[in-house]
Amino acid sequence: MLKKRTATKDYTLFEMSDIIERIAAVGVTSVATDYGTGEKYNPVEVHTLSHIAEHPGISVSEIARDWGKTKGAVSQMIRKLSLQGLVCKKKMDGNDKVTCLYVTEKGAELDKLHKIYDTSNYERFLKVLGERVTQEELMTAFKVMENWIELSLDWIPH
Repeated sequence: MLKKRTATKDYTLFEMSDIIERIAAVGVTSVATDYGTGEKYNPVEVHTLSHIAEHPGISVSEIARDWGKTKGAVSQMIRKLSLQGLVCKKKMDGNDKVTCLYVTEKGAELDKLHKIYDTSNYERFLKVLGERVTQEELMTAFKVMENWIELSLDWIPH
């Protein structure tokens, strides 16, 4: 059981790094979920699909950059999404070296259902979290996490 902090205390650098690593580990689940289509997909698949839906014509390299993954890992994911009929690939006009990615009709339906599912699920979670932190603290935390991601993608450890 985790200890709940009752007083304001500064975190050590190690405690901060540990919290970030634990958040990442908790957020990375391979549990497949039926988002309402009758088929099960893991969260990485549906969030990759949503990223493509939000950025039609995006390339594997761009997804790899945006998510801090290798091009090989993203290519494997795209291959799987393509075989499931969720994503289609088209060569960029005037540049046969670049493949652009788009969601199919089936992919668009899954993306819509996934967003409804996650919105409902996180709404319930945030309601419980709201009993522990203020709305202002929550918004600050998300602002920090967004900046953390942005900086982390370009960070070179020494």
